Amino acid sequence: MELMTGPEIDRRMRWEIGRADKLSRRGKLPHILLPDGAIRYRWPDIEPLIQAVNPSVPKESEGAEID
Repeated sequence: MELMTGPEIDRRMRWEIGRADKLSRRGKLPHILLPDGAIRYRWPDIEPLIQAVNPSVPKESEGAEID
């Protein structure tokens, strides 16, 4: 099992440095807490949280004009 640091997750996700650790402290990102208090991550725990989102396209009946 390879453990990753917060900055490694931040770089992979293209976040500002420190965001992974902040999300972990809020309970929003799965993590492992080491005995010394350090936070580590497993990519297989984080990867399923990534979701593809398709932008919504307004319907013609909603009054949007399509060029």
